[in-house]
Amino acid sequence: MDTVATRTTIIRQMTASPEPFSLAGALRRAFAYALITLPMFALWELAHVRLYTIWVDAGPDAAWRAALHCSLGDAVIAVACALAAALLARALPWLARTHRTDAVIVALGLLTTIAIEWISTRWLGRWAYREIMPVDPILGIGLSPLAQWIVVPVAALWILRRRSGPKRLAG
Repeated sequence: MDTVATRTTIIRQMTASPEPFSLAGALRRAFAYALITLPMFALWELAHVRLYTIWVDAGPDAAWRAALHCSLGDAVIAVACALAAALLARALPWLARTHRTDAVIVALGLLTTIAIEWISTRWLGRWAYREIMPVDPILGIGLSPLAQWIVVPVAALWILRRRSGPKRLAG
């Protein structure tokens, strides 16, 4: 009899609904993440703006404006990645642990950056790298933006975890 009760309990636990998804909670965490990343992205963009041709072609003023514009775009991407990770964690409960959700956020940001850099430099010609930009030999995109989307999200997520403790970022 104990075996049947134990099996029934295990089955109930395995099929139980995960805790309710809170869109408000996911939005709050996503915007907190973006607010933490925004100054880091701005500093990174300002630091590596000289690696792009806009610095030479349009001058420093245009380059600084472009860097600030890109910083805001990076923050929007950060919100989108955090929300997408929360929705994925809702659909796939095994992703709901903080370190797994964080890994999804970083991966989504990196994949988005790869796509944007490749499309913008290869297809659309929206910007170009100067010869001093180190470029990935396989993808043909700048290493600075790739590093940016690893270092900044990892640092920001670490700060978020330190601030909020071991809570789930998934929502």
